[in-house]
Amino acid sequence: KILEIGPGIGNNLKILSEFGIIDILEIENEFINSLKNYYSNIIDKVYQNIEEINSEYDLIIMLDVLEHIKESENFMNEVKKIIKKNGKIVIGVPAYQSLWSGHDEALKHYRRYTWKTLKNECKMFNVTKKYGFNYIVLPIRFLQIKFSQSEKSIKTHGKLVNSVLYTISLLEHNLKKIRINPKFGISIYAVLRNE
Repeated sequence: KILEIGPGIGNNLKILSEFGIIDILEIENEFINSLKNYYSNIIDKVYQNIEEINSEYDLIIMLDVLEHIKESENFMNEVKKIIKKNGKIVIGVPAYQSLWSGHDEALKHYRRYTWKTLKNECKMFNVTKKYGFNYIVLPIRFLQIKFSQSEKSIKTHGKLVNSVLYTISLLEHNLKKIRINPKFGISIYAVLRNE
């Protein structure tokens, strides 16, 4: 059993469906309606509040979710109640408070993370794997925030920029295959285990 918390438009649902039965926890009605239209054959149950979940999961996916939750440690304690013993959580968060910008404010983030702060908020779980994501463009983003008047990055930049960013993501993916895995980047990801 798999739970994706904050699936948004559902980018992960199709691949997750290859591994088990999927439930979702989503609070935005717009996303829920869209997900029900496009993924009704994949999604088993839809929840809008973690307290209403009465199942236990083998895997929970939380990508770009924790930074949106004010009482994040309390939320992770609730997650602890719905994950099976030895169950896994894949979590991704934006990294480094020094990268805080108008982008974070526009997306209603409460914080950015270091490994220390992420571990502290998830101390009820064991961190088994760590990954950095977008580490190749990290220096560029840092300089952009320090020296640019427009540090927001939620607007569309066109096919060329998207193609370059996609190529960089592919490069990072291939570097992981040969065991080059820096633990830093614009985002950090971890695999947590419930013991």
